[in-house]
Amino acid sequence: MKKINRPVLIRIAIVCFSFAFLFGCGYTFAPQGEYIDKHITTVYVQSFENKTSQAELENNVRTAFINQFIQNSRLKIAGSAEAADAIVKGKILNLNSSPLSYRGNSLVAEERATIILELTFQENESGKIIWSSKNITGTVDYTVSDDINLLPATRKNAFIKLANDTAEKAFNLMMSGF
Repeated sequence: MKKINRPVLIRIAIVCFSFAFLFGCGYTFAPQGEYIDKHITTVYVQSFENKTSQAELENNVRTAFINQFIQNSRLKIAGSAEAADAIVKGKILNLNSSPLSYRGNSLVAEERATIILELTFQENESGKIIWSSKNITGTVDYTVSDDINLLPATRKNAFIKLANDTAEKAFNLMMSGF
């Protein structure tokens, strides 16, 4: 009878266990719209309706969504709604900034901005809704400078980050079908 080499047997067992663990744990890559009909190849992101008093917020949100599609999707951006197979429509329902912390002199040191979006992703030709949500929320915390002259620039940068983060969150939900 041939003697089995224990170190080789242990290595084989470790490799088999590693493969079973890696592929059996439920890990998958982030969805990229596999559930979306294959005939949909182009998407147009419409201008967002802005129901807030913050100027240009709709442009930041639209740009953030366009960037998400460019970076993360099998879908290409169309130049117009007529040329697209599907359309993303949205409304910015609310934008709220509230203080998080104060300095010793009772001035705000940090703020939290919260945005609420309503989104619809639909086929262009049939109007069939592929995905929609009436309540996508995002938040960003940012530091407020002592210099009041810097506040508009600080808020603008925070709102751009908020738009990007919220677009990424919504895009992932949209592409996964949740």
